[in-house]
Amino acid sequence: MNRSTGWVGGSWLLAAVVTLVALGGCRESDPESELDRFVDRTGNLDAEVLVDTLWTAINEGPPNSVFASFLMGNHYYRAAGDSAGRAGWQDQGVGALLDSAEVHFDRAATQDTTFIEAVVNLGSVWDDRAEMTTGRDERIAAQNTAEQYYLRALDLDPSDQKARCNLGGLYLRQRRTEDALGAFQAALEHDPESSLAHYNLAIMFAEAKIYREALREWELAVKYDPDGDIGDRSRDNVRIVTELMNAPAAGPPTR
Repeated sequence: MNRSTGWVGGSWLLAAVVTLVALGGCRESDPESELDRFVDRTGNLDAEVLVDTLWTAINEGPPNSVFASFLMGNHYYRAAGDSAGRAGWQDQGVGALLDSAEVHFDRAATQDTTFIEAVVNLGSVWDDRAEMTTGRDERIAAQNTAEQYYLRALDLDPSDQKARCNLGGLYLRQRRTEDALGAFQAALEHDPESSLAHYNLAIMFAEAKIYREALREWELAVKYDPDGDIGDRSRDNVRIVTELMNAPAAGPPTR
C-alpha cells in the first residue's frame, strides 16, 4: 500500500511507495494474458456488480476462479488501505479486511501455485500486518512471513519487479540498508527502466540524506512513469526537496 513517510524531524513529508500490491488493470493495448483479459471483462463494472460477478466466477473453477479470487483479494486489500487511512492500522476493521484479502489471495495461490501475483500480494498483506502490530516479536514474525512470500515469488520469477521492490522496501523498513540496495539494484538489472525501483532507491537515498542522488532517482522514475502514480509522487518529492535545498536558511544539506 502507499504510505506517507516523514523525515527531518517530521518537518517535511515525502510520498513513499515501499510496498506495491499487484492490482491488475485495463491496458490501452490488447490484453496479453488470461488475467489481463479477465480484468478487461470486469474492469468497468460498478463495485456491487463486480463483487457478485467475482463470487460467481470463484465457483466456476480454474482459471476463472483463480483470477476472481485474486481480484476479490484486491477488493478487500484496497478497502483495508482506505480504512487504515481513516482509522489507523490498529483498527480492528482493518485487520478483518486484511484477513479477507489473505483468504482470497491464498485461494488463488493454492489453485495455481505458479500464479505469482497472488503470492506477491500475500507478502504485501503480511507487510501491512507488521505495521499493525505493537509487539516487537509479532512485528518481526509478520515481516519474516512477508519476506518468505516475496522470496517465493522470486523463485517463480526472479525478474518480477513488484516482488523485488517490495522485498527491498521491507528491508529498508528493517534498516537492512545493504540488502535493500541489493534488491533495488537487482530489479534494475532485470529492468533498467523500472520506475518502482528508481523510486524506492530515491526513498533510500533521502533517508540517508543523500538528496542529490535521491533527486536523480526520482527524475528517472518520472521519465519511466510520466503519467502514472509513481511519476506523480516522484514529481511531488522533487518539488519538495528542491524547495528545501534552495531555502536560504534551513534545508537538507547537499552532497
